[in-house]
Amino acid sequence: MPDPLIRIKGLDEALKQLQATDPKRQLKAYRAAARSAMLPLRNSVRASAQQVDDPSTTRSIAANVAIRTMNRRKLRQAGAGQFDVGASVGILGGARQYADSKENRRKGRAGQTYETGGSKTNPGGDTWYWRLIEFGRNAFTTGKSSITGKRVNLFNPATGKNFGYKVRGVTARPILRPALPQNISQIMDRFAKRLKAIIDKSATGRPQ
Repeated sequence: MPDPLIRIKGLDEALKQLQATDPKRQLKAYRAAARSAMLPLRNSVRASAQQVDDPSTTRSIAANVAIRTMNRRKLRQAGAGQFDVGASVGILGGARQYADSKENRRKGRAGQTYETGGSKTNPGGDTWYWRLIEFGRNAFTTGKSSITGKRVNLFNPATGKNFGYKVRGVTARPILRPALPQNISQIMDRFAKRLKAIIDKSATGRPQ
């Protein structure tokens, strides 16, 4: 099924003004509008995250929801063209990219992402577990140690709590995935208004 076509009307004259400026100014304007357009999405994800955050801890998934400008590599992976720009909403400490090194190129993973354990330095602390809430987890039993022949117990090194070798499943409670379709109209409207405002300020000589 083809992706839905989204049209933004009322920007023809403004875009002509922007295209008459230098490429760097155009790129700056598009990036600023893209980031601004993501605010409704970020706020929606934060509101959903607040519903699943545990108030008894200082860690907060909601506080780690952030807007990021997409770099050229991520845009290529998303199928974007050479002059396209983009912004995304995600959870800080979620994933990192493999470096463009000789070894990673040989293994075919350069530019791909891998999950990380989060970071205590993030605004909401280390909320690596957000993936378990977003995607859920099947119940599983750990394997046996090659040395002792016994099943490996899981434990939290920070608290010393032992989870045993049987791990219960977690039902998914997505906070990211439903947010985009619920906010697509607001995102497009905000992008159009923000881009026009940036162009109008530039045309009148006022600072952006």
